[in-house]
Amino acid sequence: MTDFSQNNQNNFTLADKLELARQEYQYNYTHIPPIAMVDKLPSNENFPTGWLRLLARELKVVFINTLIANRGNRGSENVRDDVRLFLMEVIAKGALPFNLGVTARVLEIIPNLLLTGISKDFSEIDDLIFSILRESGLSIFQDSLNRVKSLLYEKRSTGHASSLNDYHKLFPQMGVPKIAENFSTDEQFAYMRVAGYNPVMIEQVNKLGDRFPVTEAQYQEVMGDDSLAAAGEEGRLYLADYGILEGAVNGTFPSVQKYIYAPFALFAVPKNTNSDKPSLMLPVAIQCGQNPQDNPILTPKSDKYAWLFAKTIVQIADANYHEAVTHLGRTHLLVGPFVVATHRQLPDSHPVNILLRPHFEGTLAINDAAQRRLIAAGGGVDKLLASTIDNSRVLAAVGLQSYGFNEAMLPKQLEKRRVNDTEKLPVYPYRDDALLIWNAIHTWVSDYLSIYYQNDASVQNDTKLQNWAIEAGAFDGGRIPDFGQKYGLIQTLDYLIDAITLIIFTASAQHAAVNFPQGDMMNYAPAVPLAGYQPASILQEKVTEEDYLNLIPPLEQAQEQLNLVHLLGSIYYKTLGDYSDNYFKDALVKPALQAFRNNLTEVEATIHQRNQNRSTYEYLLPSKIPQSINI
Repeated sequence: MTDFSQNNQNNFTLADKLELARQEYQYNYTHIPPIAMVDKLPSNENFPTGWLRLLARELKVVFINTLIANRGNRGSENVRDDVRLFLMEVIAKGALPFNLGVTARVLEIIPNLLLTGISKDFSEIDDLIFSILRESGLSIFQDSLNRVKSLLYEKRSTGHASSLNDYHKLFPQMGVPKIAENFSTDEQFAYMRVAGYNPVMIEQVNKLGDRFPVTEAQYQEVMGDDSLAAAGEEGRLYLADYGILEGAVNGTFPSVQKYIYAPFALFAVPKNTNSDKPSLMLPVAIQCGQNPQDNPILTPKSDKYAWLFAKTIVQIADANYHEAVTHLGRTHLLVGPFVVATHRQLPDSHPVNILLRPHFEGTLAINDAAQRRLIAAGGGVDKLLASTIDNSRVLAAVGLQSYGFNEAMLPKQLEKRRVNDTEKLPVYPYRDDALLIWNAIHTWVSDYLSIYYQNDASVQNDTKLQNWAIEAGAFDGGRIPDFGQKYGLIQTLDYLIDAITLIIFTASAQHAAVNFPQGDMMNYAPAVPLAGYQPASILQEKVTEEDYLNLIPPLEQAQEQLNLVHLLGSIYYKTLGDYSDNYFKDALVKPALQAFRNNLTEVEATIHQRNQNRSTYEYLLPSKIPQSINI
């Protein structure tokens, strides 16, 4: 054996040195194992025509708004003329893909463009975009869109804003979103933790550690006649810790330095909450990094722009965690492997396959499109989010792999974060509405599966079901963390009901809760910036309004963010519980299905009633929950 002791290193041959390097620098293939996705999209998994129609409609909205913001007259009577002239320019410059179907549609609309102009509802654009999508597919459409975008963006505003009003000008046709009115208030900042786009971060804490040393004086400065220690003992302290982002690599794409942060944010429910009018928790303190030596603690009593700067850093961290972990990792990438395992292991006639199939429609297609376009180098994530594209992809994988399936059940998640007590945390719309949906789905799944499985033995003896479970959790299969019971099998009917409930809930309600707020909240970049453009070290000096405006996205990035998240938050394809007529052939299913639909109707009424006594939260209205992850 070769002696690799220190004394003999001078006598090493090249082969010896290489062998030493191989021993010292070991590759670790299992630390962050690849997540399971299809290598090639199956032919029957393409987007349905109805979905393409919805996408075309929203692309039209984005197109007209962007055109008028950048080149038009900001909403005067001549908007249709601006659109007509731009379309003529697009056609003349050959920005559309060459395809017989698309070309035929272009030839049909040219006479209207020349003679009669554009109709009031801009239906010509809708039809043209749909023709491109249908005839050319998303891939070719993306290439075409890039050419059209280059024309759209020729005259856009760029650079950092001089005031928030510059961002309002990005919405000439859509209208400035409501969140622009109050996003900077402490009340709205706190409310977004319990009813925003990422309502899953806060955890109840009894006390704070050395990494976030908020003092009693700082706490009382904000909360008045209260005590930090008492609030902890009474279960009124809630922490949002973004430590998972510590060490993330700052991005620079497309051309400027961006910053990602790993802050702490502390909230507290005021003592002696009035049950007739429950109190919302309030923000108490923010530390914009994990190391207190480098990051001062800010409170609502700090300088105005320093506090706004700190709250914005929390929003940036929250948005990056949301997009990679909560949204992509723990909905899209969690459900995707079950789609594959279901097709591979369960026959079309299997009752579990029949139950799950409507909740999988479009999921592989949108995941495939995302990995090829959105979370690829140069895609929307690379352009808009704070860290590098590689870092964002790793964060999504870590987010999924750290999300044990058996701990992901909604009641367990709420209990794990200690946010399930409605007396200690009285205002939490996501929790309250999500539990209604969870219980409705659980009852439906229980009623359905009980038709086909009479006891635990019947579950254990279903070899196809067991093979499905094994593949979903296997390293050479779906790699779903902690799925199944002993040996990765399903041992009980109760577990099967819980597992199917979680899959359906994630594919429908959970995705709705974290996807659709994008179109209402994240479209206004000052409210939810996807990246920071100033280092947190600025907080060590006096912070000015200019510092704050330079922290939030430049106008060109804000417009790209608006366009992307509008599309992601606007496609409502099909509705939870709305299975096609006679989809379930078994007559025994129909009473259970009707009971499920009735239950959803009651949930809808309950949420509407709740909204009479709280700030409106509608993301978990059953009528606004799609059946599947398809956007």
